Amino acid sequence: MEGCALQPSQLSTPEEVSIGASRIVSFLHHESLSVRFHAVNNISSFNSKKKTKRDPTLSKFEQLPTELVHVIFQYCNNISLPLSSYVFARDLSYRNTYLRFAVDTLSKDDASDDKFADAAAVSRMLQCKWMTWDIFKDAIQEIHKRRLPPSCASSPSDSDTDESDDEDAEENQDEDEAQRLVVPVPNFSHPHNQPHLPYLTLSSSIQPPQSLLHEPWTTPKLEFLNYLIWSGCTIDWTSSSRGETATAGLATAISGHSHTAVALLCSPAINVVPDTTTLKIAVMDHGCNPSVVFYMLVAALRAHIVSRASGDSAPDINFRDPSLWHWVERVEKAGNRKGRWLKEVLRFAGDRMRASVWDEEAFEEFRRVGGREEDGVVRVDVPVVDLVVPEEEAEPAAAAAN
Repeated sequence: MEGCALQPSQLSTPEEVSIGASRIVSFLHHESLSVRFHAVNNISSFNSKKKTKRDPTLSKFEQLPTELVHVIFQYCNNISLPLSSYVFARDLSYRNTYLRFAVDTLSKDDASDDKFADAAAVSRMLQCKWMTWDIFKDAIQEIHKRRLPPSCASSPSDSDTDESDDEDAEENQDEDEAQRLVVPVPNFSHPHNQPHLPYLTLSSSIQPPQSLLHEPWTTPKLEFLNYLIWSGCTIDWTSSSRGETATAGLATAISGHSHTAVALLCSPAINVVPDTTTLKIAVMDHGCNPSVVFYMLVAALRAHIVSRASGDSAPDINFRDPSLWHWVERVEKAGNRKGRWLKEVLRFAGDRMRASVWDEEAFEEFRRVGGREEDGVVRVDVPVVDLVVPEEEAEPAAAAAN
């Protein structure tokens, strides 16, 4: 497709796309693409959508047959094409098309020199409405499948085999099994137990989509966000509005008693730090759900300790707020167990906020005080410290060595 000089940067808006329409149309008459079109036209999976009417408001590029739009998208492999026009979005709205693009975008390219551009492409793809948890899982499974050694051929019948053939087949099976064990297997149900997947482009430079940072807090959305967080993805509060979306999402998670959403939003990857007002709302207005309040206090205590160690300004949360303690004393006198539990965790957080180190050991100490099942806290496996992707950890070391 080099003859039409189609560049990804030209695929931003319908107006910019139409600039090269004439050259593309003329190129389509070239014999080589005519052969490609003939082949594509015979593929039943394309399930053509016929454009019977010419809309004069459409550019020449947008009036191309659906089959050719698929060919162009396959060559340019840039999400800007369907995002630039509702016509292209409609023409490319096939699950197989989405899946192929997701596989190509999520597959790690060791030959790529621009890791930031690769990360930006993944972040942009995750923002698309069609990128669901099911398509994401199918794409990763397909990538993993491609990294596995080829499966052994079906064993021939006894009549045309001998012992030496059987021995060779067993050796090949052993070699394939050894290579299979080297390729890490994705674990979507328990991503905290999943080893690093070196064949994916997921890293801290990739941002989870905004759609996962607000209600409704459905199970697929929470599983999707949890997986991205454990894969090292984070949000950038300075360059996007994701931080504001996550902060607003925390309020709905509190009112909806979604402790999993609260734990994910308050994790270091998303880093929503509740203030005193938010904590009081969770305690005094929404019944002091132990699971919700505990993970909010974890985030607040972590923020206090980290800011103290780095010299940054402390978070706006007061573990000794008078109105909060008045509520605690009142419900404790009424015989409510939540009052005594909250008094213990607030006292612990107030005493530990001047600690110099926050790590997994500090979290476990806090959990033993107020994060137990008998306290009514449901365990949510989320990172409690910043995750470091192995490749990202190796880059500074390599740079220092050079």
